[in-house]
Amino acid sequence: MQRLISGILMMLLCAAAWAQPWPQRPVRVLVGFAPGGTSDVTARLTAEVVAKELGQQVIVENRPGGAGSVAIEALIRAPKDGYTVVVNSDSSYYQPVLTPSLSYRAERDLQPVTILTNQPIVIAVHPAPRWNSIADLLKAAKARPGQISYALSSATGTQAVAAGVFFQGVGVKMIGVPYKGGGQAVVDLVSGHVPVAVLGSAPLMPHVKSGRIKLLAVTSGQRSKALPEVPTLAEMGYKFMDISQWFGAVLPMGTPPEIVSRLSAAYNKSLADPRIQQRLFDAALESVGGTPEDMAKRMAAEMKLWSRAAKEAGLGQ
Repeated sequence: MQRLISGILMMLLCAAAWAQPWPQRPVRVLVGFAPGGTSDVTARLTAEVVAKELGQQVIVENRPGGAGSVAIEALIRAPKDGYTVVVNSDSSYYQPVLTPSLSYRAERDLQPVTILTNQPIVIAVHPAPRWNSIADLLKAAKARPGQISYALSSATGTQAVAAGVFFQGVGVKMIGVPYKGGGQAVVDLVSGHVPVAVLGSAPLMPHVKSGRIKLLAVTSGQRSKALPEVPTLAEMGYKFMDISQWFGAVLPMGTPPEIVSRLSAAYNKSLADPRIQQRLFDAALESVGGTPEDMAKRMAAEMKLWSRAAKEAGLGQ
């Protein structure tokens, strides 16, 4: 009888522990790129309010590699308990299109949470060559085919897609130099090690404001609200260019719906915070937000478009 009572008490204690609301310990946010890039900036700026909303510490960890896929593969190996999250770029979720050997598939393995931010992709240059316009850059590239290099945050990300589509579309040959994140790429651009970069705006902004980098154009169809003075490639006559980039949070597929909903609500609360909005705007990032369903619909709609653009850029296997 004593054993039976002890067993019942143990079951009740376990059930009570299981019923405790999530989270009961710190939440890890994995970022698939090196510190200083847009995924990293987005994850760290939103983490403060998310931690407050959840009542637990939010720890941001950088897991660079594979255009964001290293972090995602770590995520899908983690328990489906809400304590491991990934904040990455859109292209990291689509990487299996280009590299079928990757172990994950977005539609099968990833549970969308919220799209956090959107940013323009910019063509930036070091001041030394005195390229003051896209026309100047293209003239130099045509005069020196295959000799001018440009920095990228990864070899197969959306920025690489935008660069490939544009440079192929205008008939110039330039050499892409991929890094493990925008932060590292900007270091070499500022130093003049590479004279050109096709990157997201966030890691560039401090150097633009100090005059160490020039922005020549954005690749989106419309001018960025955060960069209203920077022209689009489309308005320069390159009508085929309309590519931008977003960043969002995901959990492993199979995470309990109540956890997905609570994390999504926490991120949306962060994005609605005026102080966070201003800090994102200062980094040339636009707050997005929305439900898990909104993010899932956008991912499904964009997969084919992104895949086609990547192939046009000459990426993938």
